[in-house]
Amino acid sequence: MALLDYSPEEPGPVVYNKAVADVQDRLQARIMEADIDVHEDEFQYWRKPGRQKKSA
Repeated sequence: MALLDYSPEEPGPVVYNKAVADVQDRLQARIMEADIDVHEDEFQYWRKPGRQKKSA
């Protein structure tokens, strides 16, 4: 009976904290990738294909 009393109390918080740390790492990785996924070049309106710059 002593083993059953020990099991959930002692390693439980360690396992929980490891799981939380793993989730935080995974979320941080996804946040870092979000810039790549949704990045859009700026000022593309004025860059039209085939349009040449006017020389002064």
